[in-house]
Formats: sequence, structure tokens, C-alpha cells
Amino acid sequence: MKVSRLSLILILAVTRPGFSARARWGVVVPPGLDPRLSAQLRQEAAENDAELVTLASPRQAAAQRITMLIELVEATGGASSFLSVLKRAAGPAAARLTPELASQGYILAVTYSSRSSKPRRVRATAATPEGFHNALLRVADLARVWPSSLATGLIPRPKTLRTGRGGTSVELADFPSFKIRGIVEGFYGAPWSHQDRLDLLRFEGERRVNVYYYAPKDDPYHRKLWGEPYPAERMNELGELVKAARANFVDFCFAISPGLSMTYSSDADFAKLTSKLASVGQLGVSCFALFLDDVPPDLEHPEDRSRFSTLAQAHAYVINKLYRHLASLSPHNRLTVTPTVYTNDWGSRDYIRELGEGVDPNVDLVWTGTKVVSPRITVAQAEEWGRLLHRKPLVWDNFPVNDGIPWRLNLGPMRGRDPELAEAVRGLVSNPMNQAHASMIPLETVADYLWNPAAYDPEGAERKAVLDQYGKDASKLLSAYLQTYGDYWWQENIFKPIFVETRKPIDVTRVKARITALDAALRPLQGQRFQKLLPEISPFASKTRDRLAQVEADPAFRRLLDGKLLWREDYDVLEALHVASTPKLDGDFAKWQGGKVYALTDASTLRSDPKIWKGPSQFSARVALGWDDHNFYVGVDVTDPELYQPFTGRDIDKGDFFRLTLETAFRKNFARQSADGDEYHILFSPGNFAGVAPSLFSEEDYLPPRPHPRDYAKEIRTAWKKTNTGFSGDIAIPVSYFDGGKFRAGYEIGLSFGARKAFPPPPGSSESDEESDHITFGFKGDRLFPAQFGNPSSYQRLVLK
Repeated sequence: MKVSRLSLILILAVTRPGFSARARWGVVVPPGLDPRLSAQLRQEAAENDAELVTLASPRQAAAQRITMLIELVEATGGASSFLSVLKRAAGPAAARLTPELASQGYILAVTYSSRSSKPRRVRATAATPEGFHNALLRVADLARVWPSSLATGLIPRPKTLRTGRGGTSVELADFPSFKIRGIVEGFYGAPWSHQDRLDLLRFEGERRVNVYYYAPKDDPYHRKLWGEPYPAERMNELGELVKAARANFVDFCFAISPGLSMTYSSDADFAKLTSKLASVGQLGVSCFALFLDDVPPDLEHPEDRSRFSTLAQAHAYVINKLYRHLASLSPHNRLTVTPTVYTNDWGSRDYIRELGEGVDPNVDLVWTGTKVVSPRITVAQAEEWGRLLHRKPLVWDNFPVNDGIPWRLNLGPMRGRDPELAEAVRGLVSNPMNQAHASMIPLETVADYLWNPAAYDPEGAERKAVLDQYGKDASKLLSAYLQTYGDYWWQENIFKPIFVETRKPIDVTRVKARITALDAALRPLQGQRFQKLLPEISPFASKTRDRLAQVEADPAFRRLLDGKLLWREDYDVLEALHVASTPKLDGDFAKWQGGKVYALTDASTLRSDPKIWKGPSQFSARVALGWDDHNFYVGVDVTDPELYQPFTGRDIDKGDFFRLTLETAFRKNFARQSADGDEYHILFSPGNFAGVAPSLFSEEDYLPPRPHPRDYAKEIRTAWKKTNTGFSGDIAIPVSYFDGGKFRAGYEIGLSFGARKAFPPPPGSSESDEESDHITFGFKGDRLFPAQFGNPSSYQRLVLK
């Protein structure tokens, strides 16, 4: 292949005895060089304490005592021509090489004086600035690793490495396996600071990661206030991020999440959407994302219900309209979409199938794997989902995110990702922790996997990450944290039982010893090297110690002979009495008052802001439980003189309602912390005794598909009655809902119940506002471990008497 010298010749000096004590890097830079490469050279020279010398020609190297010559040679014909050259150089490893991947690849020819010397000459061939950027990232490694150790010392591994001339000549042919390798700031909770983001963008550039999605859930202008422009100060910060991303060869993608309130058929709302994206586009952004995750899975607005028959149809309409709009502005504009159903674990297959069929094939669609947090992602799984999408999915990998488990860090390396996954997906973006700098340790292992998954070694990648970021002794200094938080979301972390109800013994002695080890590990971390990491990790030991003290004092636990704590089987147990005759379902609570009644009438059962609740006469409830051979019964009496319930169906939770959460196979799922087909979360509305009829709704958006679909309105019988102080009601749930299909005395059910009062929105606000005043009661007495929908272990134990 013919090549033209890029008129950039880099010369790295390796100091020899008798020469200058400081390394000298000589550089010959012609006009037209991408300034980002010049900046990268200056940065690498500074990090290696090398003097950067500008030379008029490579002939000056000897006079300047510069002994290692690096030439950057640009491939003639661009990426399409370089593709064949890279394929020949890489051999079988390049069997599936595409022009897109080749454009990010390079070939390095390295010459050494001996097998135990630093490089004498490096010749880099690439087709694009991105390729040269990736090649230059090897410079520090080549200076650090002896030629005899290159085969194992380079991480990530190059695709092909050949040696010759007795080990003094080396050729590397290298390119990424995944085209899209990124980070998505998509977690809930406090967003990263502006400086955190700048640090992460530099980190990405140094680890060959090429995309960053700006999508913090708790940025109000991303989600709740999606239609409003960013204030000037925030726009300036976004502009700085866009510039920093480009400087680090990272594509800045701006995501917006309008699904909580957008009317999909509204031209006015669409204009708000495009105006918001245009304001960000003026900063130099050409990558946009529409995130429709964690939004109502049904059409909310009357205008949409009259125009679209399904949510998927509405979403496809907006997505295609937005894609066409962006493409009309610039051929460089791109669009990524996170659908409302983004995992196999729950949601409608009809939705994702219809969306995949209807959305323009040039739009990337996101998938998190078979679960929201997936222990494994395989080629077969990706191909199956891709068939539904009619395209390869873009993986949103919820690793190492910890917003759902804020009591711990996730510091272990990436695991469980198929080495051939790149063939079945568009790319992979990683959702990190709320702790930006702690995230960098596992994120570096993600970057190594994405570059060369076939050669990825989790343990080696983690060692390299800690060494790169914090130095030679860092693995030892951080060992207590790496050991404690090196497992994964789905595993049994040592601290999990004191934060998540599991009904399993808590080894107090072991937990205390680990907390002590974490505390002791913090003292040597004082100083410049760990100044950004330390504030992020230091609170965990003290918070865990405080939590353990609370658990030890919790009367819900008993201490075993070996000192361990165990949840008391007899604590806070509910009873349902057998009814002698079938009760009349008329909504009259009087028939239940002869048995045991559970009261939601005081602050001990209040689960919302106590300043809003004025006392039992404003809102409270009484509940009775019963059973016979045919049904499980719930009697309800609610004091609610200002009943507010104009809603039905899915929108019940915007008004006043009574809630039942059931684990219908309690003993089978006694120790589970995840839901299955035996769990129900049902909201009951009495209506408003005027124009709004009673209704019920079962929340199943985040539950696995049931083996036997239910028709709740027909199968569950209810009766509601208006009272002088509010309303009362009867609920009958058929025995067929419960494991075994037959009741008996001693049968156990997992149960949680509560009631909630809403208030009409003030003038000028919207019903769809996420934050609104409410009063919420839940009966479970233990405040440390409240009932959590999706964790059957946290429900109260109900025994049929």
C-alpha cells in the first residue's frame, strides 16, 4: 500500500548514562496536524516527566541526543483503503473487521536495541485522528513494558502482536471490537458535579472510550423540566463539557427524557422538544438521545388515546418525526432511543415488537439485557432481543451503577459479558455509580473489555486499573475496599443483611471486623493521590457502623447463641380469622369489628412527611383480615372527609387509595429479594361516589410476566360505601391466586397494606408533576426494614387462624 508521510515525526528520548537526567521527546509537527494530537503529546510528555522538543526534521534527532524515533504515517485513501492493510496485518483476528472499526485502528512497528531495552523506533500507521489517538495511548505502555513481556504486559491486549529479529522487532495490529464504547450518566440521585464530568471525559479519552451520554435522571432540565431551556450558567457548563469531550476524542450525546408529561401527538410539545435539542446542538452536539424509560407504559393524554391505538405507535411516531427533523438539519445528526420496555425481565413484548417494526432502522434502540441489572449478557440473548427490535441493540449496561443500592460501592471488574458480544450489538455504554472517581476503577475494566473482549481478563484488568489510577502500592492500600465491594449487585455482600431484609442470619462479629478494616484503610489514603477518591468512599464505613447499631437495637431481631442476629418469626405477625359464613360484600365495616382490627391511625405507621398530616381525623384507616375456603377477605374503613379521587385504572395512585401487596407463595419465596409470578401489588380506589366509579389496578410494569394472566376486575370482588367520615369497603381475593389453591389454618401469606391520600394540585400546576403533597400509611411496624415491593422477604407474615 502506498502511504504518505503525515509530516509528523515524534521522537521520544530515553535517557542513557551520561546524558541528560530527564527524558527528551522530540516532535516534528507539520501544518494541519489535528491540534488534539498535539495536546495529547504534551500531556503524555508531562505525565512521563519528559521534555518536549520541537524539531525541524528527524535528522536533528542525533544532535539533540534523542534516541527513539516515532513516525506517524497516514494511510492513503482513508479508512476504506486502510481496512485491507489492517486486515492483512492482523490476520485471523480481523476476520470481521469493518471500515468503522478500522477507522479507529492502527499498526505499530516497534524496533528495540535489545530484548531488555526501551523502544528505539516506533512507526504508527492509521487512517484518522482517532486511529492515531489510540496509537499514541500505547506510547506509555511501550516505554514501561520490556519487549519480552509485551504479549502479557499490554492491557488491553492488541488484536495481533508479532515479534521478529530475536525479539527486537515487534508489530502490533490493533482496533476496537465495539464501535460504540461509552458511559451513560443515567443514574438516579445526586448528579455528578461539573468537575466530575470533566474528569470522566478525560478518563474516557485516556481509555479509548468514545462516547458519553449526558442523562442524569435528577437533572430537572433533562426530565421534569424537559421543555424549559437551560439557564445561562448551565448552558455554559454544557458548552465546556462538549469542548472537553471533543478534546478527548469523545462524542458528547445529549439525552432528554420528556415521557412523564409529553403529549406525543402535540405539535406544541414537539416544538418544545426540538427547540431544547437545537439549543444544545448549537454547542456543537450532533448526537442526541430520546429516553422514554421509566415513564407511564400507557397513553396518558386524551389527545394521544384518540390518535394512537398503542403506546408503541405513539412512540414510533415521535421517534421517526424527531429523527427526520434532526437529519434535515445535518447529515451528521444521530438519534438513540431508550424504549419504555428495555429488558426481558418485564414489560410488553407487543410494545417492543411494534416499536422495532415501526422505528427507522437508523435509530439505535437501547437494551439492558435480560434484567435491569444483568449478571450475564450473551450473544444468544442479544440476538433474540435484536429480532424483536429489527436491529442490533445498543447495550445500556447497568454496571457499576449503585443508585438502587446506595449503601455500597461496586468496585469489582466487569464480568459475565460474552467475548463475542460485539458481533450481536451496536455497542455498549456503562451506567456508573453516583461516586464518579470510585466508578473509574470498574469503568477502566469495562474499557478494556470493550477494546478486546476475546483477551479480556477481569482480574488483570482490575490490577491494571488500580495501578494506572493510584500507583504501585494502591492495590494493597485499597484492598479492604476492593475486597468488601468487589462482589456484585446480585450477590450476597457481607453488609447486605443489615440494609436489605433477607430473613437470613447476620454475622455481627464478621460485619464489625470488616467495618474496622475499612476504617483502618482510610488513614493511609490521606494526601494528594487519593484526594478525589477519599471523600467518595470514606462515608461508607461510618454509615455501615451506624446502621449495624440500629439493627442490633431493633426488637425485630433475636440474638442467637453464636452471637448472630436473626429476624424473629413471631415479630409483627398478622392474623386473618376464619369466617364462619360467607360475608356479605356490601362495604359495611361493622361486620369486621368483632375480630382483630389493625389501625393506621398514628405516627408509628406514617410513611410520609409528618408536617402534612394533621391527625387521624384528617386521614387514617382501619383494616380487618379474614378467610374462608373460597377467598381471602380484607375489610377497610378509611377516615377521609375530603376524599380526592377523580382517577381510574393506572392513575389511581394520583388520588386517594388503599393498597395491598401480596406474596401468595410466602414459604416458597420466604428468602427471596426479587419478585416473581406469585407477587401482587394492587391499588384499590373507592371512586368519588359521584361520577367516578370504584376501580382497581395491579402494578405489573416491573414484574416478570405471569404464567397465568389475571382479569383483576372480574376475579377480585369489591364493594365500597360512603361514610360520614370517608369511605369503607370489602375486598375478596379468590383462593386460586394463592399457592396450592387451598387455604387451611396455619397457611402463611406475605402481606403489606397501606393507604394514601393525595391533594388536588394547586392552580397552575399539572397532575403529572412528580412531586406532590401526600399522606401515606404503611402498617409494618419495623422502620428499619419497611415493606419493599419487589422484596418478598420484607413483607409481614400473615397466618390464617
